[in-house]
Amino acid sequence: MRIPTLLLAVGLGLSATPSLSAQDAEHRWFADFDKAMAVAKDEGKDLLVDFTGSDWCGWCIKLHDEVFKFDEFYNAASKHYVLVALDYPNGEEAKAKVPNPERNQELSGMYGIEGFPTILLINTDGDVFGRTGYQEGGATSYLKHLVELNTDGKEALKVVAKLKEEFANADAKAKPGIIKRAAATLAESTDSTPGRQSMATIVRAGLEVDPKNDSGLKLACIQALLKSGTSNAKERAAAQMMDPKNEMGLYEIVVTSRINEVRDEESAKAFVNSVIEFSKMGKVHDVEMVQNVGLQCAFWAKMALQLEAEAKTLGAWVKSLGEMPEEMAAALEELLAEEGTEGHDDEADHEHDGSDHGHEHDGK
Repeated sequence: MRIPTLLLAVGLGLSATPSLSAQDAEHRWFADFDKAMAVAKDEGKDLLVDFTGSDWCGWCIKLHDEVFKFDEFYNAASKHYVLVALDYPNGEEAKAKVPNPERNQELSGMYGIEGFPTILLINTDGDVFGRTGYQEGGATSYLKHLVELNTDGKEALKVVAKLKEEFANADAKAKPGIIKRAAATLAESTDSTPGRQSMATIVRAGLEVDPKNDSGLKLACIQALLKSGTSNAKERAAAQMMDPKNEMGLYEIVVTSRINEVRDEESAKAFVNSVIEFSKMGKVHDVEMVQNVGLQCAFWAKMALQLEAEAKTLGAWVKSLGEMPEEMAAALEELLAEEGTEGHDDEADHEHDGSDHGHEHDGK
C-alpha cells in the first residue's frame, strides 16, 4: 500500500492566484472531470489532468506560468488531449469556482494524488499511462516530456489490454485463475503503474465469483484492492467486516487509507478519532505504514486541529510500535515535547524538489 501524505494544507502562506491571461481565455480547460471524459470519448482523445492548488501551490503556479499558459503548449497538447484542471484551493474565492469539490476529492483518492502539481495522462477507460509534475525548461521541453510519457505508457498498457481480452474471452472455469493473476499484479502495483483501473475492474469480478470467500478469491481480491489504493467505499466496508479485529491486516489499511477522504475540519477530526480507536486494538501488521500515518495524524491533530491531548495519545502509541527511522523518531520527539511545534516550516514541507505534499514525480 502506498503511504499517503496529508492533503490538507496546514498553516500555508498563500500565493497570489495567477491572473487570467488572453491566452488562458482562449484555451479550453475543463474543471469537471466527467464532462471532460465525455468530450474525450467523443473526440477520440486522451485526457491530460492537472491536479493543482491554484491559490497556494507555488510549483503549480510556476507550471502554469512557464508552460500551460502558452499557445505553443496548448496548440500541440490539445491535438491529443482534452485538458482538465482539477483545483484544490485554500481560499474561499477560489473554492467557490470549483464546480464539484467532492468529486475532485474522490478522484484524488482514486488516482493516488499525494501532492501538487500532479499531471496524469489518462485514457478513456480511466487508466493512467503517464504521471508527472513540474518540469523545468518551458513549453517545448514539457511537450517533449509528454511525448516520452505517452510512448512508454501506451506500450505498457498493451500488457493490460491483453489481460482484459483474455478475461473477456475466458469461460467461467478459467476466469478465477485470470482474476488471481490480476490481483497479484495489482497488489504489487504503484500509482505510476499503467492500467491499474482496468486491472482493478478485473479483480472486482472476483468479489462476484466468490462472494462468500469459499475459495479465498474474495479475500485475495480485497487485499489487492486495498494494497493498491484502488478500493472503493463498499470494498473497504467489506474488508472491515471480514477482518474486524485486524487479524489479517485489512482493518489497518482501511483505517489509514481514510486520510485521503479528509476534506474539512469535521472529517479531519473523525479521521483522528478513528485512528485513536484503532490504536486500542493492539495488533499491527505493517508497522512502518501505520507509524507513518499515525505520526502524520498526530501532527495534524496538534497543528491543524489543536487537539493537544489526542496528538499526545497518538504520538505515544506510534512510539510504542517499535523502532523507526531517525528522521521520524526526531519528529516524534518534537511532537511529544512540552513545547509546541510552532517553528515547524510547513511551506517548506509542502514545496520541495518541485512538488507540494511530498510527491514522487519525475523532476521532483
